[in-house]
Amino acid sequence: MPIRISETLKRLLYIFVGIFVLQSVVDQFFGGNLRGWFALTPVDILNGRLWQVFTYGFLHADVMHLVLNMMVLVFVGSDIESVWGRRKFLMFFFYCTLMAGLFYLVLQLLMYDPLSLRLPMVGASGGIYGLLLAYGILFPDREMLFMMFLPMKAKQFVWVLAGVEFLQTLYSGQGRLGAIAHLSGMGAGYLFLVLQAKGMSFRGKPSKSGSGSSGSKKRPNHLRLVKDESNEEDDRGGPRTWH
Repeated sequence: MPIRISETLKRLLYIFVGIFVLQSVVDQFFGGNLRGWFALTPVDILNGRLWQVFTYGFLHADVMHLVLNMMVLVFVGSDIESVWGRRKFLMFFFYCTLMAGLFYLVLQLLMYDPLSLRLPMVGASGGIYGLLLAYGILFPDREMLFMMFLPMKAKQFVWVLAGVEFLQTLYSGQGRLGAIAHLSGMGAGYLFLVLQAKGMSFRGKPSKSGSGSSGSKKRPNHLRLVKDESNEEDDRGGPRTWH
């Protein structure tokens, strides 16, 4: 399947790659500390660096971390944006990133391990995992490659991915906090979609003209789930719209 890259995705790629290059150059060659200022570190949040809850998503640990996140963003991003539009796509992506960071922060504060409180978290993985969940809902029958070689439908891919992350929370030691952040990004994305679907899918049935005349009973304004008749699968196996 050919990969389309929208203008929104191109700009996001430029931003993420540009920030990574800036971060690497400043921190490694000029003695700067951009990671210290903008990565999500619980002890820094307690000291007033509240912006880290948002800025951590623009930093990455290394080249492979950046490449993997950008690959997934490119693969699923344009198709999701084509259904939702730019505004909703960006809102959803950054919302999932923000919620993953907040969940990581709250969990660290509850555990209150002095050493863990100084561990920074970086990367847009929370938003990426939220997008993967959305992709599985919007395009459930499209084929994806798990571990780059095992083909499966997108709806199955999402469940397998969530299962792997859950197992990591149980058995991967320090890495379990990152896995929990990934799961929280998926969970936040699911909550977003459920609440939005309920808000957009139920519409009041208008009453007929003259129904308010004297002597006639007012018809109840029933609520019903409205299915968009144009919500057919496109030639690549995904719906045109999702409410």
